[in-house]
Amino acid sequence: MIKKIIKRDGTSVSFDSNKITQAIKKAGDAALKDFKEEDAEELSSKVIAILNKKYGDKIPNVEQIQDVVEITLMAQNDERFHRIAKSYILYREEHSKIRASQEKLMEGFTTNLPFTENALRVVAGRYLKRDAITGKIIESPEDMFNRVAKSLAEVEKLYGKDKESIKKIEEQFKEILYNFEFTPAGRTLTNAGSDTKLVANCIVLHMEDSMRGIFETLKDAALLQQSGSGLGFPFHLLRPAGMRTIRTKGVASGPVSFLKVYNEAFGVIKQQGRHGANMAVMSVEHPDILDFINAKRVEGEIKNFNISVGITDRFMKEVVSNSKKPWICEFNGEKMKPRTIVRDQYGVVVDIKESTLTAKELFEEIVSAAWSNGEPGIVFLDEVNRKNPVPELGRIEACNPCGEQFLQDGDVCNLGSINLEKFVKNGKLNEERLKEVTRISIRLLDNVIDISEYPVERINKVFRGNRRIGLGIMGFADLLYLLKIRYDSEEGLKMASKVMKIINEEAHAASQQLAKEKGVFPNYDLSIYKKDKIKMRNAALTTVAPTGSISMIYDVSSGVEPYFALSYYKEVMGGQKLYYTNKHLEKALKEKGIYSEEIIEQIAMEGSLQNIKGIPKDIKDTFVVAMDISAENHIKIQAAFQKYTDNAISKTCNFPNSATKDDVMKGYILAWELKCKGCTVYRDGSRDIQVLNLLKDKKAETEKKKISVISDKSQLSNSERCPECNEKMELKEGCATCPSCGYSYCSV
Repeated sequence: MIKKIIKRDGTSVSFDSNKITQAIKKAGDAALKDFKEEDAEELSSKVIAILNKKYGDKIPNVEQIQDVVEITLMAQNDERFHRIAKSYILYREEHSKIRASQEKLMEGFTTNLPFTENALRVVAGRYLKRDAITGKIIESPEDMFNRVAKSLAEVEKLYGKDKESIKKIEEQFKEILYNFEFTPAGRTLTNAGSDTKLVANCIVLHMEDSMRGIFETLKDAALLQQSGSGLGFPFHLLRPAGMRTIRTKGVASGPVSFLKVYNEAFGVIKQQGRHGANMAVMSVEHPDILDFINAKRVEGEIKNFNISVGITDRFMKEVVSNSKKPWICEFNGEKMKPRTIVRDQYGVVVDIKESTLTAKELFEEIVSAAWSNGEPGIVFLDEVNRKNPVPELGRIEACNPCGEQFLQDGDVCNLGSINLEKFVKNGKLNEERLKEVTRISIRLLDNVIDISEYPVERINKVFRGNRRIGLGIMGFADLLYLLKIRYDSEEGLKMASKVMKIINEEAHAASQQLAKEKGVFPNYDLSIYKKDKIKMRNAALTTVAPTGSISMIYDVSSGVEPYFALSYYKEVMGGQKLYYTNKHLEKALKEKGIYSEEIIEQIAMEGSLQNIKGIPKDIKDTFVVAMDISAENHIKIQAAFQKYTDNAISKTCNFPNSATKDDVMKGYILAWELKCKGCTVYRDGSRDIQVLNLLKDKKAETEKKKISVISDKSQLSNSERCPECNEKMELKEGCATCPSCGYSYCSV
């Protein structure tokens, strides 16, 4: 009897006859409509009998076993089985090509896990362990998961767990990783179990309002950037431009000048090969808010930062009521008008002009900038602090680069995401498995904290005091496709609330259980849980991150987002283009019998199904994409998830290129009314360079539209308004050009 087989890498493993049965079943399903499980089992028995007779006590290799499967299929006196044999041969050839491609991508390694080729490019480029000297890959994806599971399970030794319990926990971790049901964030995949110290991407740093404080924080930030951490900074803590400085008897240059200093420093670190993203936040209560709003008006300026305006309830109430009073800022108890700051070519303040803008007019400035290029975003700081789980530790002033983690000074959050695509069973949400995976994921993420270490001591003190974790989701759009639910329907909203409620409640229950096992988080006495007499292991548990690279390796939609398009390319890792066509749509079209190269080509050009003839209504209704969904419904989905999320949601509300500034304003107001913690909008095509792109060359169309040649200079007027966005045109060298969107009329 055969007990072992030799794998392609030369190692031997236990013989599993079920794998032969499943291989025959797959070939049978591909060749015949009515192939039965019992037929596969009968053929598998014949294969095993031949193998036992031919090899006896010897150990065959994989290729030899597959040869016997082919021979057995061809030997059957039934033309049906000959068709299965052909399917099996084609399967072997296809997988031979796949293995060759994998070996090329992963420098000799292959995987049995269902990664796509695009996914393996990302896995190989970012996550697999490499030799410290040669830089060559030294592990497979399976090795990576084993490394992560083992290192995180071994944390249990610190809490007195025996070997048997630790092994059981390790197997649980491996199971959810191998099943693609959950993954920790990329830093954990890369560094857990390696020689590199483990750090999280989400950190917030405050700076003291002094030259020493500003540059001490920059030093700390530089060390964290070098480790790859993403950082958030509240620049409204710095005094306004023009205010007197005590030590030098001069005047302050203002927060935006130091934002530019930080930006330049991080640019240098980026050139050395390691960096994280950054977020700059400034409260609308700060007098330099106009300087901040316009800091990124020109695309490419301050490129190492995202920027967001911190909005207060006081401000929003004046906006909504359309107050006619000039907006008055409040900085350190002093009331000041927002100002326009004029700087010379060296950045030195040469003039400051007070503004009489109302709150509504100031809000319009924010909206105009966001309409032009997607920045600034907005964050609702009062709502954030109403939900602050550790209020006695201090006020929350800023968030991480993608806006899902609002943190106190020096705090950190490590992230992980549940892949919702894997929780559909018999056409329904598999709630019990979702609960089980949530509990395992919370233990895994809590263990990440114990092996994390930062090069800045204040970080180590705060994050260990709070033990925050951020369990979120990805693949929500895939879940809806599988359940045949439209994203922007009432059912879609209900499903968003349902899955997040399950995850949040199970996460809290798991943290309470861990508190019994391992103790509460050190800052428990400063938290809301002390008052409610609820013992918790972690100050906060749930969030929804953008899951950019992670969702790519699992071939699912990112975070809570709908798909950008049903066929598109994504620019990653230095301009490399990865192409995607939605797998669920392809399957649905084939089931309807309408799949064709022509239809796929049309989808690749359009991105959406809505204007393509011959697609059934039920498929069009299910397979909506970002641009098919109104801004209002984007925000409603965000709010549905936010209701059951401890921290916040990273979400982009996509607008078509034709959207008006009024559309953007209404979206922001709705987000505040629905108690979101922030809102980011992006109008398609508003930047020359954007990450997600349709296959058709929209830029060529845009450029053609922007430049219209006219023959009479007299048609150019100083008072002319842009037909695209109604901004006043600027005259220069015979052309009238819009400073906001770039539309121009040129004379001959």
